[in-house]
Parts: sequence; C-alpha cells; structure tokens
Amino acid sequence: MTSKPPFLGLKIFSDVDLNSVIPLINWRMYFSAWDLRPAQYTEVHKNLESDSRVLLKEIVDKKLLRAAAIAGFFEVQRIGDSLSVFGEDGKEAAKLHFLRQQSAAKGEPLLCMADFFNPKEKDFIGLFAATAGLGASEAEKKFKDKDDDYSAIILGLLADRLAEALAEKLHRDILGGIGIRAAPGYPASPDHTEKATIWKLLSPEKNIGISLTENYAMNPVASECGYFAAHPKSRYFKVGKIGEDQLADYAMRKGMAVEELRRWIS
Repeated sequence: MTSKPPFLGLKIFSDVDLNSVIPLINWRMYFSAWDLRPAQYTEVHKNLESDSRVLLKEIVDKKLLRAAAIAGFFEVQRIGDSLSVFGEDGKEAAKLHFLRQQSAAKGEPLLCMADFFNPKEKDFIGLFAATAGLGASEAEKKFKDKDDDYSAIILGLLADRLAEALAEKLHRDILGGIGIRAAPGYPASPDHTEKATIWKLLSPEKNIGISLTENYAMNPVASECGYFAAHPKSRYFKVGKIGEDQLADYAMRKGMAVEELRRWIS
C-alpha cells in the first residue's frame, strides 16, 4: 500500500443487509453457473433472472440467508516473495507466502503478489473473509423437502454470487475499490493452504461463523476470503505453471513437504 490503511486490526460486519449487496451481483457469472452464455441475453436468461429475483426477495423478506464479513489490516515486512505479518504488539504473528510467474508475455515482468508491497520498509496488507451462506443449508433442505429442487439450486447459486458481491462491497467501502482483491486457490495466489494463515489472523469461525475444513474448503460454501493489495500498480495476473525448483523453494519457505504442498496448488 502507498499510505496507511483506514484502520489497523479487525472490523466485524455482522448481519449485513442483503439489500446493500444485491446491486453488486455479477449476473454474468450467475448465468455461467447455469451453463448459459452470458453474452447472449435470451428468453431463457430473462425467465431465469425473473425467477431468481423473485427468490431474492423471499430470501431477504424471510431472512433465508444471512451475510457477515470480517476485514483486518496488518503491518507487514516483505522478505523476498513472502511477507512477515505483525500483530498489534509489534511481534511477528504469521507469514504469508506467494508464488511468482515463471513465464510472461514478451516485455512483461514476472509477477508475484509480494511485488505489491514495499521491500525496503514496513507496509500494510488487508485480509478479509465474507459469507452470504449462513442459513443456506437449512433453506435448501426446506425447498428439497417440498420437492422444489429448482428453488434449492437457485438459492445455492445466488448465495455464491451474494458472497462475491459482499467481498466486492467490502473492497469498495473500505478502500474505494483501489487495488486488487486476490484469493488463495485462485490464479494470482494458487496455494489453498494459505487460507489457514488468514484463519489464524482473522478467526472467521469465531467472529462470523465461517469454518475451514481440513481440505481448505470454507463452510458455508458461499464464502470468500483473500487479500487486499492497494498498491497503485497492483493488478490481477495468473501465476501459471510452477517449476519443480520453485516448488521446492516455496515448500522450504512454508516448512512443508513438496508432495504435500503439490496437492493444494491449483
């Protein structure tokens, strides 16, 4: 980041009003989840969106889904392609590790998430976890018990998109949408095990009810977690294929066996 963040430590956003999240739903991604081409808005798209908006109103009115989020900003020191993260007491609380691209278009730099943090002096990183899936399992079961699988599917997919929209809302509200919002297990940071560090620093299960399974899946499923990087040159990218030498170095930094780590890198 190029300036001090809006706050240090944690902020909890419990029982977020879904009406404030719905306008940020990415309908293109929603249609893609139904294997519908988002570029072509057909009668099928129109009918699905109509049905979904009716259910959205029911979700809000009957509180079928609840949303919550937590965000935290921490002081960090970049060390190579890793970050030392410091707690409020000034002591190192954790380390975050990242991977670097091994190939790029001609003339383009080989990027790593660590590049978006100052290597010469202490900087700051934002972490977040958000869910719109609280109550989803119970609501889906009620629909299925009525043999209404269609509504159950809609509800589950809407919960996914609402979680993404909530993460976007956090990014806009806290940082004005500046920088990027990256997530472990996705192209810029393909290692799922880094979610464990986010859990260590934010305690999402205790604070907002999102647990992390031994396979690094989030529960409720309609949840997101990740990093805020507000450097003016930060941008989304794909790490791509990882060489064995890089994997070995990364495993050494993390203190994990290479073969164990290989399982968790997307």
